[in-house]
Amino acid sequence: MAAGDLPVRLSSFVGRKAELTELSELVLAHRLVTVTGPGGGGKTRLAVALADRLRSRYGHRVRWLGLAGIPPRSAVDRVLAALADAFELSEETIESAVTALAGEPSLLVVDNCEHVLETAAPLLGELLRACPGLTVLATSQEALGIAGEAVYRLPPLKAEAARLFVDRAQAVSHGFELTEANGPHISAICTRLDGVPLAIELAAAWAPTLGVAQIAARLDDTLAVLTQGDREAMPRHRTLRAALDWSWDLLEKPEQELLAQLSVFHGGFSVDAVEAVAQSEDVLRSLSRLVNRSLVMVEQSDQAQYRLLRIVQQYAASRLGDDSGPAERLAQHALDLLQRAAGRWEGAEQQEWLDLFVAERDGLQTALTWHIDRGEAEQATKLVVGLWWPSYLLGRYRETRDRLERVLAMPGPVPPDLRTEAELALGTMAHLQGEADLAEVHLRVAFNAMKAAGDLTAEARELHWLGGAAMRRGEYDEARRLGERCIALWRTLDHPSNLSRAIDYLGMRELLAGELDRAEALLREARSRYESDGAGEGLGWTTVLLAGVEHYRGESAVARTLLGESRRLAERTNSGSTLAWTLQFLGLEERRAGRLDAAEDLLSQSLQAHNDHGNRWRAASILEALALTALARRNDRGQLRRAVRLLGHATSLRARLGTPVPAVEADEVSAGLQVARAALPLDEFRTAWAEGEIWSLEKVAEVDPTSRPASPPITIAETRVDALRIVALGVSEVHRNDTLLDAADWGYAKPRELFQFLLGSGPVSKGRIGAELWPDVSAQTLRNSFHTCLHQVRRTLGRSDWITFRGGRYEFNQSLEYAYDVADLEAAAAVGDLARVIDLYRGDYLTDVTGASWIDERRESLRQTFERSLIALAEAKATDGHVEESIDLYQRAVSHDPLLESAHRALISLHLIQGDRAAAVRQYNTVTEILATELRTTPSPQTTALLQ
Repeated sequence: MAAGDLPVRLSSFVGRKAELTELSELVLAHRLVTVTGPGGGGKTRLAVALADRLRSRYGHRVRWLGLAGIPPRSAVDRVLAALADAFELSEETIESAVTALAGEPSLLVVDNCEHVLETAAPLLGELLRACPGLTVLATSQEALGIAGEAVYRLPPLKAEAARLFVDRAQAVSHGFELTEANGPHISAICTRLDGVPLAIELAAAWAPTLGVAQIAARLDDTLAVLTQGDREAMPRHRTLRAALDWSWDLLEKPEQELLAQLSVFHGGFSVDAVEAVAQSEDVLRSLSRLVNRSLVMVEQSDQAQYRLLRIVQQYAASRLGDDSGPAERLAQHALDLLQRAAGRWEGAEQQEWLDLFVAERDGLQTALTWHIDRGEAEQATKLVVGLWWPSYLLGRYRETRDRLERVLAMPGPVPPDLRTEAELALGTMAHLQGEADLAEVHLRVAFNAMKAAGDLTAEARELHWLGGAAMRRGEYDEARRLGERCIALWRTLDHPSNLSRAIDYLGMRELLAGELDRAEALLREARSRYESDGAGEGLGWTTVLLAGVEHYRGESAVARTLLGESRRLAERTNSGSTLAWTLQFLGLEERRAGRLDAAEDLLSQSLQAHNDHGNRWRAASILEALALTALARRNDRGQLRRAVRLLGHATSLRARLGTPVPAVEADEVSAGLQVARAALPLDEFRTAWAEGEIWSLEKVAEVDPTSRPASPPITIAETRVDALRIVALGVSEVHRNDTLLDAADWGYAKPRELFQFLLGSGPVSKGRIGAELWPDVSAQTLRNSFHTCLHQVRRTLGRSDWITFRGGRYEFNQSLEYAYDVADLEAAAAVGDLARVIDLYRGDYLTDVTGASWIDERRESLRQTFERSLIALAEAKATDGHVEESIDLYQRAVSHDPLLESAHRALISLHLIQGDRAAAVRQYNTVTEILATELRTTPSPQTTALLQ
């Protein structure tokens, strides 16, 4: 490339639309902006893209200064030499650089500063002070540390990471595409690589050789796998290890030592944990330096939380080697923390310690795994016993049970009282998950041991469990008897926190039994106790159960108020159980109000939460609620079949768990079953029921993509074919025949967005749709949300075949009768009908829809088509002597983009051709004011020369 020119990239720039916008605003507001982030994070590519965007504003005054080739810690003369080369200076002096930059506003992009900070930073500071019109955009792993500097920490790619992988894989493997089959593996790759662009590109380079699943499976050792980089890239960007070696070599020895020791953390960690693990000089200073160097990520809240990117963690571990000291110190820190927390998980200190537990959870799990791997049964049991109660409070049943089972299976001596606590914990977790037989095995062992040891709480704990087991079997009178005895015992033993638990637990049993008045009295008593104690988790739990009482009474307004409160409490306390129940009752309220799509979404979220926690007992109730929601769409045969599958799966699950439908839900579920039997032919009902019994929970919960009206389809002979007229330029409109479809017809915003996406995308997989429209949801939620949304689109358009599904792809059916202004504009542009393009462009693409990257890209592309057509037609009119028409077109261009200096310049020339110097001066003053206000710059010499 020519000295000072922007680098030319041979591969596409993917994503980063939001970052480009944010950086553009920073560059307009600050004279020095530094983009920081880890090596391979995409800083250089982003700087090139931004500089290219700003070239239309700065013109030839955008210059590039690449420092990558300068040796680390070089003297100032090496940096001056690079600057002289960039600006073609005759002398390698600061005075020559100032002379070159002082004349007019300029943008200087300085790339890869981290290894020459000591020399580059003072030099850039001097240039900025001497050249008032100079703006500097720098990239570095560390901020420059100059007064007035705005630092932009470049985040990893998120939703766009999968698009980058697919783009790079397609470049090296013809025919590669995103599918429903490989989509989860691509997502896993991008997650494992923390969205780091270089790592994703290196992984995609394996696409011609390995399947996506094989690439994902080999990422346990990313440093060995990610080695096939671009041979034309800088040496440190050809392999992942080379990129990390570069960052490592720039660290001082104490920083290297600390980074290696931090590799024992798998996940987040606190500053207390760092100080416990590290044996380095001045730990906090070194930690600060690692954060500044973008090697340690930090999330600021009340207490800073740190983490290493996975690729950095693996690299640092390779540097640590066989030194077990940091892991031993982490394990001791974990044990000390849990010993301090004992007895503080309830009462006024509960939230403080739960917050600390959440912050330290990854480190605690790492310590436990370390003890397990070393076969240290006693130490592992101490940790797992300390972990189980806070994990229970947060609703993390599945992971807690898995840990307990793993530790109890370890050989080796464990003190009897410690093993008893572990047995009690495992039995409780199994009970909460509906595993009655397994629960009894472990709880019997625990209770017998407790009684033999003279533990006075054993009987109360046993009654608590027996009452819960009776409730799950539907034996409500027995559950009440046992619960009341349990409460009486806890009162006698004077155990306030356990008493509150027993009261709220009996309240839940009464709720599920349909005894709403009894439930309310118990739950209000428990809630009052939790309020007095300051126990936020218990407060949220009783609040959602009281909301359930009001829901079943039909008091929707009261229920919704309580649910709003329980949701806030669940989020504040990180209580997964409270949130899952809250989502369930919110979904039931939405169904009662007739908002079936919202109900479907909330219930699906609740099902996902319960399933994640391993709470199969409640999952059965959510499946039945989803079935009743599907049945409410009575004109949809596919939804009827889905409802039957859901009921079949729930019934099969209940049979395995030995738990009937709760009495408070039974009448509605029974009535729904009768509706389904009457709505479907017997053979179809039996087939759907059998499918529900054998299908997985995830599959049975999906919306049926082949749903169709229950009544016979209307034929062309019976009525005229619907026609669509779609307007997407300006405020979007969709007309079905002569009727404008309004917000009520669409139901909610997402169906309209999905329709517009399918209009412009061609055949597209569900994976691609999910990546664009639902980028941050789980696969389960995507399946439900997408098919619910698709159903609404088809229903709104009046016939299902507007959106077809063939070969694993969804597509707008262009064979039907429709008119679409964007398609008309693109067709006109393809044949050079400039006047038609201009006439069709009534506004920017989907101006009433914001926030979606696919819309932003399409919008910008259509804007450029319109602008090019305006300028081309204006030039043609001027050449043909039609000056007035040319002026009108150029005025439209500057009205559309006031920063289009070339159009302002053309208007000045045309006014001068007409002999109207006053108009030319007014146009010059207009562009001067716009450039000064928006860009803090002046017109280019070419523009100024017109009036001289």
